[in-house]
Formats: sequence, C-alpha cells, structure tokens
Amino acid sequence: MDPLTFDYEDLHLRVDRGVFELFYLTNPASTFRVPLRWLGALVHYKKPNQPGKLSIGSVRDPNAALYGTDPAAFWYSTSPAFRVPHNDEPLFRAYFTEVAALADRRVV
Repeated sequence: MDPLTFDYEDLHLRVDRGVFELFYLTNPASTFRVPLRWLGALVHYKKPNQPGKLSIGSVRDPNAALYGTDPAAFWYSTSPAFRVPHNDEPLFRAYFTEVAALADRRVV
C-alpha cells in the first residue's frame, strides 16, 4: 500500500505502515511522528470569522477521536505556525477521515 499523503501550503502529512508523520517544509526541525493509535488532530476556531489553529499530537486515550479531538484529550501537541481558513477545514477533515479508517478510529 502506498503512503497516504496530504500537502497544504508548507505542511506535508504522511501515513505509512501505521505511523503518522508531519513535516513542516520551511522548518526541517519541526517534524513529528506518532503511531496512528495515539494520533490526535484538531482545527480549533476561536472566532467565527478568523482562521483556526491546527493542532496535531498524541492523545492520552487511544479511544479518543482521531480528528476533532477535544483539546483536553491531547497529551502532547504541536501546532505548525499557520492558520486554517474555514473553507479549507473540509480538506483536513477528509484526509484525517481516511487516516481514521486506517487506524480503526473515529472522527467527530
């Protein structure tokens, strides 16, 4: 099976053999790897007319939702230095829905 990838601006997301990897292409030191069992992702919007913040990390409980994870469920998270406009959130949701299917986990 080929890796499942997603590119958005300077962000490259990749799933291969049960491991999720995040690469921030403008800052090679900002990488993140985690087994799918512990992956959590969320685009959080504080204000309706403002872009949201993407958080990707590991969750405390592997039964937590993979995408749409409650911020309190994160054990560790990394937030790439960019915002996600409301119109682009469905792109992230679609990708993480595919990832969740691979991991036999749910999305919110």
